[in-house]
Amino acid sequence: MSADTWTAVAAVSQALTVIVAGWAALYARGQVREARETRERVAQPEVVVFVDHHQVRRYVDLVIKNFGQTTAYNVRITLPPLEVARYVSEATGDEVRHVLMPTKIAVLAPGQEWRTVWDSVVRRENFKGELRDQYGGFVEFDDKIEDSGKRTYRNPIALDIRMFWNTMWIEQNKGQSVEKALYDIADTLAHYGRDGDGLWVYTEAADVERRRRDEHREAQLRVHEQFLRETGAIVDDPENDEREH
Repeated sequence: MSADTWTAVAAVSQALTVIVAGWAALYARGQVREARETRERVAQPEVVVFVDHHQVRRYVDLVIKNFGQTTAYNVRITLPPLEVARYVSEATGDEVRHVLMPTKIAVLAPGQEWRTVWDSVVRRENFKGELRDQYGGFVEFDDKIEDSGKRTYRNPIALDIRMFWNTMWIEQNKGQSVEKALYDIADTLAHYGRDGDGLWVYTEAADVERRRRDEHREAQLRVHEQFLRETGAIVDDPENDEREH
């Protein structure tokens, strides 16, 4: 190859090197920016409004919760009125038609939630077809109290009160411990050693065992009667005995 050819090849190689280096620099810059945005996203507050099943079955809760790692300030909820099965408030005597919920919450710490009972599944069935089940809106919140430098975030809200209809879940009774169950078993086994309690195992025919128990009961009655005579609780009447004879 001539000198001119080698010069051209070297120029092309240098150009390709510059292009690859430029592309690598842009890619690395994009990765750094994405990593920074991911860290900021993870560290920001994350307020969500959702429907949850109540600890008592056949009830549904409305929940506003901060799932983020930092505090959420000035939480604003935009939703249409959430309908409930009509009932009369015992406190005011007024008829209640909608969920009483805040439109603004000053502070929600990480993991903190606001929760209230939305409605009863059973009572809601009495108004089937009359009540709205699905609602949409949004929740807005800030990452700082001060206006300077704060960021405002916004999450959509999509609620469906019927999302737990005809669902099944396991309920755990935390009040019953293994220790208590073992004590109950031990107490039951202790009763097995007492006559008349626990399991009866007959090693003889039923008539023989029945006769033995009758004789034992009569012997106990005679002992008890003799004790009452000795203590004066029972006094024999000689005249009555002579008349009987």
